[in-house]
Amino acid sequence: MPDNINNNNNNKPLSRLLIVDDDSDIVQVLKMGLLKNGFSVEAFTNPEEALQSFKSDAESYSLVLSDMRMPALSGIQLSRKIKEINPNVKVILMTAFEIRDSEFSKVFPSTQVDGFIQKPMGLKDLTDKLLSLIGDTKKSRKREEKSEQGDEDIGEN
Repeated sequence: MPDNINNNNNNKPLSRLLIVDDDSDIVQVLKMGLLKNGFSVEAFTNPEEALQSFKSDAESYSLVLSDMRMPALSGIQLSRKIKEINPNVKVILMTAFEIRDSEFSKVFPSTQVDGFIQKPMGLKDLTDKLLSLIGDTKKSRKREEKSEQGDEDIGEN
């Protein structure tokens, strides 16, 4: 179910993100944490629905954060489709396994991915990585204050 509510005290969001993971618990924790850190977020557990939402307003998204292994449409397949629609959007794949960018590009040369996040991840580390990729540091001081209130690990089973 999409959620584009911005809980940032009526301030302009840092960026609009699309989150996709077939684990609803991870989606909820990511969504809530990133909303608290000033992002506008739409989150999905179904990659096909996420892709349809992306297609309807592709230019408004700065970044897509997707699990790598999902039924029906993998994160790799989703990233290819996302980049075909909007090559400027950043795509980060989440996985429980360690992946090196150079190894990934050898195995999947036709897939452009902007980064990888290994689960479990801390919310502060994730937020810092997202901000570095989208090049938005204007609200980092306010975000750091909020992050200090709790940095729970996401994706740990």
